[in-house]
Amino acid sequence: MKLLAVDTALEALAVALLVREGDRVAVTASTELIGRGHAERLMGAVERLLGEANVALGEIDAFAATIGPGSFTGIRIGVAATRGFALAARKPSVGVSTLEALAAEARAAHPGRAVFAALDARKDEVYAQGFDAEGREIDRAVVTAPAKVAEAARAASALLVGSGAALVGAHAPDLEALAAPALPSIEIVARLALARLDACSACAKPSPLYVRPADAKPQDGARLARLTPEAFFGGGAR
Repeated sequence: MKLLAVDTALEALAVALLVREGDRVAVTASTELIGRGHAERLMGAVERLLGEANVALGEIDAFAATIGPGSFTGIRIGVAATRGFALAARKPSVGVSTLEALAAEARAAHPGRAVFAALDARKDEVYAQGFDAEGREIDRAVVTAPAKVAEAARAASALLVGSGAALVGAHAPDLEALAAPALPSIEIVARLALARLDACSACAKPSPLYVRPADAKPQDGARLARLTPEAFFGGGAR
């Protein structure tokens, strides 16, 4: 079993190749903090990783991508590339949320603890979601004020993790806020994707997880009338 995972949802450009042979699972990964430019660099990163592993794209058995929350553009890039790979190869593809990956890594380091994963969403808000000690969702992913997340995390006696953990922790100094990880690990993403594929016979394809409306919105007539040939020429079109 060979699985290719990509993460372009946040500041990192990350790719991983997971290979399972019997009970042995090995992951080769590459992560680079680039901020922007995922679309221009993703294919090159995939090509380099597979080249170093001496694995052809046609040998990949399944694909995975982070689906958000995160950058609207970044999420679309990873999801579209992954679904394109899977469609061309006629192989399955799955999605893993950034918050789920963050919580899973924190829970592995601190077993038996509930975890609230939080990412800085700017505008004095965080993307956040809670998971119990077994990894089950306490609630759905939301974008909200850090104080509200702090209240829910305190009720669950949860660890805080992610780039928004300090923002939440400022409202709940009694809770432990982990310094790392700030961003999801692509190796954890690949392992979660493998578990998802093992658990379902027909997995849902990755789909963007948007929890905040896009800043850019289509114009409507109330704000700016669309320019028509008649309006431009002051009468009938010429």
